[in-house]
Amino acid sequence: MGSKSLKEELDAVGIELAEARTEYARLGAQIAGLEAQQAALTSALTPPLDESFADDAGIQHRTDAIVEVLMAKGAPMSIKEVVADLRGAGRPNENYDNVSVDLAYLAGRNRVKRVRRGVYAAEPAIRVDGARCRVIELSQGNINNGHVYLTRCLDFFPEDVLGAPNREAGIGKEVQLTFANSPGSGIWTDIASDKKIFRARKAWRAFFAQQAVRAGDSVVLDRQAEREYHVSVLRAEARP
Repeated sequence: MGSKSLKEELDAVGIELAEARTEYARLGAQIAGLEAQQAALTSALTPPLDESFADDAGIQHRTDAIVEVLMAKGAPMSIKEVVADLRGAGRPNENYDNVSVDLAYLAGRNRVKRVRRGVYAAEPAIRVDGARCRVIELSQGNINNGHVYLTRCLDFFPEDVLGAPNREAGIGKEVQLTFANSPGSGIWTDIASDKKIFRARKAWRAFFAQQAVRAGDSVVLDRQAEREYHVSVLRAEARP
């Protein structure tokens, strides 16, 4: 076989190899997307965890955990920052490739917002309804763990309501919450400065259970006085 024939064969193999690599990459991306979709659909069909087994770093699908991280941050995050927060929340095996695929999937489903290349943020979950109300959308993580993210509406509360991350280190000056359709439900609580949530979570768990809230529903905080707030539920289907 002459050198010309060998060169032609080499060129043909090179072309075929390039086509195979392209197909391999396409299939890899398709598989990753289908795996992310499968995880999201499985999560939607999975009932909330029993509270005896659920905590802030509880078992949940990666897509839900990513949304939780972005909602808790309340600001745009790079993929590397999301991975770091996931690992810090008890998911040490998360990596850049998996998280980037899931973020693209979530953005395509309008569950998160792509700010720019490699940077994402939670979809706005807090609405201002006049001077005295805030409407905060709930995630499944909020319901499971009995809390509401307040990161983007801290200006709705007195500045001195913020306390230390741990109660033992000191609490802020408390505000009163009264829950709708729950006689005698008034509680006093401050806001933990690290997680930006009301510290008194037992009452929230009871309220969520009593109201049978679901992910996508919202809570309405209505300021009655400087340190008094009324809490009610706005169903997802009732939102404008």
